[in-house]
Amino acid sequence: MKIRKVLFGLIAFLVVTSVMTWLVYATLQRQVTGATTEYGAEFTDVFGLREGDDVRMAGVRVGRVSKIELGGEPGNSKARVDFALQNDQEILGNTEASILYQNIVGQRYLDLRLGQTGEPTPLPGGSVIPLSRTIPSFDVGIVLNGYEPLFATIDPKAADQISQAAVQALSGDTTAWATLVDKSGKLTETIAGRDELLGDMITGMDRLFGTLAKQNGNIEQTLDNTKKMVVSLNARRPELVSSMGSLSRVVSQLGAVTNEVNPALQALITREPGFAAHLVTVEPQLAFMGANLPKMLKGLARATQDGAYVNVYPCELNALGFFPGLNDVTPVIVNAATPGNQAQHTPKCRSMANG
Repeated sequence: MKIRKVLFGLIAFLVVTSVMTWLVYATLQRQVTGATTEYGAEFTDVFGLREGDDVRMAGVRVGRVSKIELGGEPGNSKARVDFALQNDQEILGNTEASILYQNIVGQRYLDLRLGQTGEPTPLPGGSVIPLSRTIPSFDVGIVLNGYEPLFATIDPKAADQISQAAVQALSGDTTAWATLVDKSGKLTETIAGRDELLGDMITGMDRLFGTLAKQNGNIEQTLDNTKKMVVSLNARRPELVSSMGSLSRVVSQLGAVTNEVNPALQALITREPGFAAHLVTVEPQLAFMGANLPKMLKGLARATQDGAYVNVYPCELNALGFFPGLNDVTPVIVNAATPGNQAQHTPKCRSMANG
């Protein structure tokens, strides 16, 4: 019998863990609902894009990236991205594909939108968007790498010495002027002799600005969305100001209540023999209250469970206690008139007595 219970428990555990594992897998896969058609697009750079990433049109997810591979001829390599698109969406002859940032952690997605060149006619399944109508991925590292040659030319110790010499010279040390001029001259000679590094820096900055120029449409869209958000907030300015005023009044009222309560609360905590010592002296009363409080709350819940009023059904109400003679005779008469010669409570009181 024990082995059977353990076996049933193990089977139930395996079923539950299998279902949960499948749910996690299905969530991470982010499969596209409905029938899909495969298309492709060529890029010069797909940095950050991964298989399974979203394919979006106007910000709406309409597919997913199925495969990324390297193609092209030696010396002119290019990346091909295959993606599945829902059948209710179409790729036209003027559709452009770009790789955009999805979030601040660097995740990308493939964005599809109509461009200015090409015929606006539907393309068959398996068609590939050429390089002329794709925008490659933008790497933030290019921004930092563009300044790397300049940073590499500056010696931290030399910059330190120049700063110290400048401070001493401004403090009135005449000999420090010679040191300042000498160090500045050496730093200028060092930078002037790094023509190749400066050329690399200019080349890197040229790549940076070229990439930014290709992203001009996306930057304009971002600015337009920001403008719309600001306009919306400006239109709701009276409501926001009113909300801030209400919040200020609530905080002021809370501060006033705190100021009124704080002296009495401090006096209660710091008085002798102390709040905790007082609780120790009434320990039996606190224990009695803790033991009977649930029963009291249970009775209160029964009396108020029908609505916003008190509904009481008395079961032990003895009005004869004020008449000693009747108090002894009445139970004998009631018992004699009851079948079985034993008086009983009503069914409702009997069920309440049983819990």
